[in-house]
Amino acid sequence: MKAIRLIEQSPKALKQIIVEKPLLLIPIGTVEWHADHLPLGVDSLLSVALCEEISGQTGCVVAPMLSCGICRDLSPERGFFGTVDTIQEQTLSNVVADLLLGYTKMGFRQTILFSGHFEMEHFSAIIEGMKRVSSMQTIFMTGLDLTRDKIQELEDVSLTWPYVGDHAGEWETSLMLYFYPDLVHMEDAPETIELDMEGLPGYIRRRYPRRASQAYGRKLQHAMIEYGADLLRKKLASLSLG
Repeated sequence: MKAIRLIEQSPKALKQIIVEKPLLLIPIGTVEWHADHLPLGVDSLLSVALCEEISGQTGCVVAPMLSCGICRDLSPERGFFGTVDTIQEQTLSNVVADLLLGYTKMGFRQTILFSGHFEMEHFSAIIEGMKRVSSMQTIFMTGLDLTRDKIQELEDVSLTWPYVGDHAGEWETSLMLYFYPDLVHMEDAPETIELDMEGLPGYIRRRYPRRASQAYGRKLQHAMIEYGADLLRKKLASLSLG
């Protein structure tokens, strides 16, 4: 089934869909440095791709992407060119709350806000916006939540831990190779991605993007969509029972 994009629906068609599937997916991303081999919109592109594949499996509607996430760790001043780090937490919280109110008025009863970006200030701002709208049942998720039960942590952090996320390393690069191969330039991939943010897990501090492959991306995609689609079916069943 093709993904059901909200902005492509007529009012009549959308009303009919909401009657049967009153659950909305909102992809959220950023504009952020992801090394020279990946585009600035990795977080946004992957959140859309995953939401749209889950939509195709379940018939739920996908809202327009929000590409205004909070980026504090990889600022342009530190050499990470291309990151938009000027979005304030209050701005994102307000946008999330205002959109949820608008989607509530359409008739949606439950929303999954799906983030492709991983940063605590970003998470907090989204959750704050969600809390302001009590009329909508809301769930916050990231791509890592879709494979949490498959993660294998190894003793050696220099190895690639199956299903464990990263920043511009083998996890994100493999997913991009699967969903958007034309946007990946492996000839520009560095040997390692070195990150030094405070509180960052040891595994994420040094990753190896040249290990990425489309085959690993396909493996990740299969696990993520399987889990995500099953979750939405359960949520829809609970809504119909309610």
